[in-house]
Amino acid sequence: MSKNPDSMSFEDLSSIYRVEKKSRAISAVRKDLYSAMAGLVSELRTEYEKHLSADPDSIICEGVNQHRKKALSLSKEITEIRMEKVAGLALIGARGGLNVLDNLTPEEREYYDGVLLISKKHMGLVDKLSGRRKFETPAIDPEPAAVKAPERVRAEEAPAVEESIEDARATEPAAEEQAEVPQENIIKEDETVVIRILEDLPPFSGPDRNYELFKEDVVRMPKAMAMALINRDKAAVVNPRP
Repeated sequence: MSKNPDSMSFEDLSSIYRVEKKSRAISAVRKDLYSAMAGLVSELRTEYEKHLSADPDSIICEGVNQHRKKALSLSKEITEIRMEKVAGLALIGARGGLNVLDNLTPEEREYYDGVLLISKKHMGLVDKLSGRRKFETPAIDPEPAAVKAPERVRAEEAPAVEESIEDARATEPAAEEQAEVPQENIIKEDETVVIRILEDLPPFSGPDRNYELFKEDVVRMPKAMAMALINRDKAAVVNPRP
């Protein structure tokens, strides 16, 4: 067996299992839990193979083999118990609850984030299918990831609208004039409105198409989606001709 002071012993593994089995909350463990469990199983397998080569029928060889099997079994049970607890935390988070995640390992935090995301999506499934929510509100407030920008989609490639992009910009009031006209007074009862994008936005989906918009693009979109952008100062209404 390895003498590495950072390695996990069989007694350490058994202790973690007993704590996890007894407690409803996820316990604090070493951050390298999974690599440490894997290291222990690997060490026990190596020891077993050594005894197997020397004397496969010995009691010592059989004892080491049973030790190896037990360590593998405990490792799997600990993984499953903690997975169940992490998934429970993610469901609480999807409902709007606050979780303390300090006891999660990096691997478990990644698992939590994935379950949280899919749980939020699944909880809104009935609203989406029943028509109460026809589109996803884009996550436009956080800074976008530092990745290579996709090929820019120009405004003229967007679906045709009643007025051309040039006409819309030509009839757009000056910035100071826009500030004097409340946005809600410009938007009447139309189902769609034309807006001008004020900054580059991450891609997002609408009820009938996907959007990939950049600063100064002019586009027609559903009123509710347009207002979501306007209220966050991401877009401004293009005032239609009188």
